[in-house]
Amino acid sequence: MILLFIILSLLLYCYSIISFSKGWDNNLKEESNIFHTTVSVVVAVRNEEPNIINLLDDLSSQKFPQELYNIIIVDDHSDDNTLYLIKTYQEKYSNLIVKQMPTNKFGKKNAINHGISFSSAEIILSTDADCRINSDWITAMVSDFANKNIKLVSGPVTFFKNKSIFHQLQCLEFLSLIGSGAGAIGINKPIFCNGANMAYKREAYLEVGSFLDTSIASGDDVFLLHSIKKKYPLSIIFQADYRAIVFTHSFSSLKDFINQRKRWAAKTTSFKDLYSIYISIIVFLVNVLSVLLLIISFYNLNLIYIFIMFFLFKSIVDFYLLRKVVSFFKRKDLLKWIFPFQIIYSSYIIFISLISQFKTFKWKKRKYSR
Repeated sequence: MILLFIILSLLLYCYSIISFSKGWDNNLKEESNIFHTTVSVVVAVRNEEPNIINLLDDLSSQKFPQELYNIIIVDDHSDDNTLYLIKTYQEKYSNLIVKQMPTNKFGKKNAINHGISFSSAEIILSTDADCRINSDWITAMVSDFANKNIKLVSGPVTFFKNKSIFHQLQCLEFLSLIGSGAGAIGINKPIFCNGANMAYKREAYLEVGSFLDTSIASGDDVFLLHSIKKKYPLSIIFQADYRAIVFTHSFSSLKDFINQRKRWAAKTTSFKDLYSIYISIIVFLVNVLSVLLLIISFYNLNLIYIFIMFFLFKSIVDFYLLRKVVSFFKRKDLLKWIFPFQIIYSSYIIFISLISQFKTFKWKKRKYSR
């Protein structure tokens, strides 16, 4: 009976990952359409003094028609020089709108809501203050809105290259999330996207009640995606155009990395989308089984063969998806880490899932509980 449960769990996992791989292929297309419409790039910032000028330089250098887009920066009570730098930049760039959060409001979701209230554009495009983009980013991200049925476009995000092993493992894990999210979108079963690179119709955003629950610290991306998915099935796509990639930084500190993953994991308990819940359970279950089989096999050598088969099947299926994803991002150097990463990843998933249920986390010098 236990063996049957293990086999069934693995089969459901493999089927899901293979489906995501097929979905990833469905996202690929030869070239993007050329489509021009009004766009507001809305960015919530808090204490981004080291990064904000780089982002503003990138946004002001877009090849998209200048008269069709503006940049709305919302400062979420920064206590460094972020706001001063933005206002100084505003003096030389007329398309930049700077807003401050009301004294009784805080948090990323409230900041984005506040920024969108000053927009009349058809499309809202969002990224994070510590990201870098290329000059064709807006063009690539809005191109699929030429199809009037599209309500939300999820975009690719990756880390800057770094030779450290810690960075490469972070990048591989991050790209596995991006690839899975994109693959799920490709089979019309969206589960998540990344707020560092997403675009959506302002009208659809207002129709679904913006971000709904602003009491949850993060989730400005996932909960909006779930709301649009529910109201407008088949209206979400992934933009698999290399020009649309947003680059961000990995963590140099293990503590900061774990803190972010706790924040991400904490919001999963608020999911109401059944397919997203199902995938979360299957992924967690298979990783738990991986660790348990390994531990038990030390005490019962007869089980080592079951563990080896389990490990191989899971690894091969993961490789099938990840090989495609890292190739798109031009990070084939990460392929060598896929198999060594398997056991580390399983233990890490269990650890993060458990501590996210009991521990608080910090974000932008603020302390949150789950």
